[in-house]
Amino acid sequence: MNKKILPILLSCFLTATALFNTHNIYAEGENGVVPIKQPIATSDGQPQIEARFAFVIDYKTGRTLFEKNADQKLYPASTTKMWTAYNVLQNVKDLNKVVEIKDLPPIDGSSMYLENGESFTVKQLLQALLIHSSNDAAFVLGRYVGGGDINKFIDIMNNEAKAVGATATHFNNPHGLPDENHYTTAHDMGLMARQAMTNDVFREIVKTPNIKFDADAVYPYERYFKNTNPLLTSDKTFNYRGAVTPIKYDIVDGIKTGFTDLAGKCLLTSASKDDRRVIAAVFSSTNDGVAMDSRTLLDYGFDNYKNEAVMKSDDYVKSKNISFTKQKTLQYKPESDYNVLLKNGEQPKKYTVSTKLSSLNLPVKKGDVVGKAVIKTENEPNTEIKLVAMSDISYIVNVSTYEIKYVAVAAGCAIVLIGAIVIIVKRRRRRA
Repeated sequence: MNKKILPILLSCFLTATALFNTHNIYAEGENGVVPIKQPIATSDGQPQIEARFAFVIDYKTGRTLFEKNADQKLYPASTTKMWTAYNVLQNVKDLNKVVEIKDLPPIDGSSMYLENGESFTVKQLLQALLIHSSNDAAFVLGRYVGGGDINKFIDIMNNEAKAVGATATHFNNPHGLPDENHYTTAHDMGLMARQAMTNDVFREIVKTPNIKFDADAVYPYERYFKNTNPLLTSDKTFNYRGAVTPIKYDIVDGIKTGFTDLAGKCLLTSASKDDRRVIAAVFSSTNDGVAMDSRTLLDYGFDNYKNEAVMKSDDYVKSKNISFTKQKTLQYKPESDYNVLLKNGEQPKKYTVSTKLSSLNLPVKKGDVVGKAVIKTENEPNTEIKLVAMSDISYIVNVSTYEIKYVAVAAGCAIVLIGAIVIIVKRRRRRA
C-alpha cells in the first residue's frame, strides 16, 4: 500500500469512529441535554445507579424520595406514551369507540403494523400503545382525540403537563421519536407518571404482561405482543445485592419503557408494597443497568421510608346532641388515621387538628360523611380527612329534616300567637 495513502485512511477511520460515537453518545450540552457517561457515585447512604437521571416519588404523599440530575433536560423516548395514554383516557369517555385506520403516514420505530382499512377500539389501541410501545397507535390515538389534528392533541399534552407541575417539559409528538423540541426532566416525568397512575384503566393496562389481536381481513396474521417492561415480564436473572435474582419483580405493576440512541435506556416503574406505592423514573441508563437501576431505586424508596400514624382516628371520637332523635347523640370520628411518610430516624412535625361538622340531614347512616377534620402542619399544606358517623341516627318519628323544621316553625308561631292572645285578653279585662 502506498505510504502516503495509509495515514489518510487511518485519519478517515478515526474520524468516522468519532462521528459514530457522537451519534450514540452525544456531545456534552447538545440542546441542553447531558450525555450518557459512566456511572457516578452518589453520596453516602444514597443508591448508586448507572442512569444519568433519576427521580423517585411516593405516590400518596408526593414526597421526593431520591433524585439525581432530576431537573436537567433530557429526551424521554417512548416513556412519552405514558402521558399520551393518560390524556387519551381523560378525553375519551367510551373506550369501546371504534377508530378506523385511514390516511396513515409512514412512522418509524416500534409498530403494531396498522394497515389502512383496519378498525380497533380506543382501548385496543391504548393496549398496543402501552404494552408493545406502538408508535403508529400513538399517532392514530393522538389524531383521533385531536379531532383529526395531531397538533391539537399535542397542545393538550403540554397543557396538562403544566397543570400537574411539569413546567420544564415540552412535547412535540405523541410517541417520543427524536425531536430537539421534545424534552422533559426526570422530575417532570415522575410527576406525570404519578398523575397517570390515578386512572384505573391506565393501571390495568400498564400491568398487563401481554396482549393478542386476532387476524382480520386486512392484516391476516395474529398479533401477539409482550410487555416491554423487564420488571414485569423478563425470564432472566441478574446479580442483585450479592445474589442471583429474577429481573421480574412481583411488586411491580407498570409503567413504561423507552429507548433511542439519544435518550439511552429509560424506564418509568410503579411498585406497591406495605400499603405504599413508589414510582421511579430512570433515564439515560444502559441495557444491563436500566432494570437494576429501577429495582435499586424502588427498594430504596420502600426500605428507607415508612408510613407512620401520628394521629389515631379513635383518639378523636366526638359527639353532638341532636334533638328529637331516638339516639339523642351523634358520635363521629375521622374516617382514617393521619399518616405521614417519614425517612428512617426522622421525627414527625408538630400538628394541630380541628373538626367541623356539616349541616346534617337526618337520617344519617353509620359511615356517612358528616364533616371534615383539618390537620395543620407548619410549612406544609393542610390535610383534610372526612368525619364519619359511628352509628345510625334518626328522628323519633319517620319524618324528614324539612318536616321537623316546618313543625318547629309552626310550633313557634303558635306559641307567639297564643302569647299575643293572652296579652290582648288581659288588657281587655283591665279596661273592663
